[in-house]
Amino acid sequence: MRYFIPVLLLLLSFSCYSQKTKVYLLGTYHMAGSGDEWQVDVNRDNILGDERQQELEGLLDILEKTGVEKIYVENLPDRQRFWDSIYSEYYKGKPVQIRNEIHQIGQKLAKRLDIRRGVTCVDWQESRGKGISDSLYTDYCSRMMAYTESLELNPNNEFSIYDNIVLQEIQAFDNEIPNTDLITVIRTLNSTAYLKKMLYINVTTYLDTNTEGTGAFHTQYQMMRNANIYSNIIRDILTERPQKVMVLYGAAHIAPLKSMFEAHPLIEVVMFDELPED
Repeated sequence: MRYFIPVLLLLLSFSCYSQKTKVYLLGTYHMAGSGDEWQVDVNRDNILGDERQQELEGLLDILEKTGVEKIYVENLPDRQRFWDSIYSEYYKGKPVQIRNEIHQIGQKLAKRLDIRRGVTCVDWQESRGKGISDSLYTDYCSRMMAYTESLELNPNNEFSIYDNIVLQEIQAFDNEIPNTDLITVIRTLNSTAYLKKMLYINVTTYLDTNTEGTGAFHTQYQMMRNANIYSNIIRDILTERPQKVMVLYGAAHIAPLKSMFEAHPLIEVVMFDELPED
């Protein structure tokens, strides 16, 4: 009898682990533009045009088969009401002309799957006033940014030659996005090779030089956002316990998020190249 309770608890733990939540990770480019060095030319890539909209329907056909119950998107929670209002109009059948992938992929997929709440905003940025830890971190960032500027570093010495090589490869691909069909674009963005490039150029490139420790700070800065995005999502999953969810985010975030989700015993990660196309 003394072994009964431990064995029962062990069986219950196995049962909990067997009921995993599938997390479909989908990296995308910012269809309305992003303002960074690898943004896509929105004047050439008309996501609202007939050709792109037809391609988008094909992409949504693939994504619809996932049957996800929630779609997490790259916007701050305090913008939730805005996106809820957009989705309410769209769900009623009213036309919505918004380029952003949150609507073009996220909300359109949500309507297909009859997700009444639409999309869920889970992004994060440092800000005073959200709590002691966020305020302390914001102060730390401000001091480190000021310290970096005080060093007056030569931009040519801040990054290694590999940073420029990878950046040029990413920019070359982004330049071809307007001429490439959407499913091929999404497939490339979510490929292992491309995700590695994005992880390097967005997170680890700073460590190649790490002048006066500033490189490590910039890597921490990028990963702090990813960690909080992950926290927002995993806490919601653990609260609501959906069977299938989708994370729709800029491709630069997918590799860090993938590593964190894969480490969790409750989560099963599914990538785009694992989805059937027919």
